[in-house]
Amino acid sequence: MRTIGLVRHFKVIQAKPEKSWMTSDEFDRWVIQYDQCEIQKDRPDLSEYNWDVCFSSDLSRAMETAKTIYLKDIIHTESLREIAIRSVFRTQLKLHYNIWTLLGRIAWLVSHRSQKEGKQETLKRIRKFVEQLEILDQPNLLIVSHGGLMFYLRKELVKRGYRGKSFLKAKNGMLYTYERRL
Repeated sequence: MRTIGLVRHFKVIQAKPEKSWMTSDEFDRWVIQYDQCEIQKDRPDLSEYNWDVCFSSDLSRAMETAKTIYLKDIIHTESLREIAIRSVFRTQLKLHYNIWTLLGRIAWLVSHRSQKEGKQETLKRIRKFVEQLEILDQPNLLIVSHGGLMFYLRKELVKRGYRGKSFLKAKNGMLYTYERRL
């Protein structure tokens, strides 16, 4: 039996921007700041499993979470980074940050050139990562990542025969396990 545990990073302190209305440049700066925010460290009980290996996104909020919940060496990788978001167009017009976020996610869905990667590139990145997991000998793998990426990572695991609890938006610091017979 192989068990893969997915954990979304702990809750970000000061996740919302100081001002809600912002220009495209202000939104892009806020995204960069968010990627460097501190987290509310917690100690969830993950003792039910004896994890053989832990993989973590290389963004600080995921790395800090991984260090808190897994006390051995951690493999940090860009493959588990959150789906990047940027402003869709340059403007001095101030839009609410929720609108910028919505526009950025729509742009990602349609692979608009404003985004670092499109949906198909993200799905390819996830497939490649899961393929690498599948060749490992260790049966218990822990993955610390981000909400958006975890949604698609979970879907990829289910496609490959793993079974576990479904979610639309993963809760911060919560363990979601997926199992498959080898």
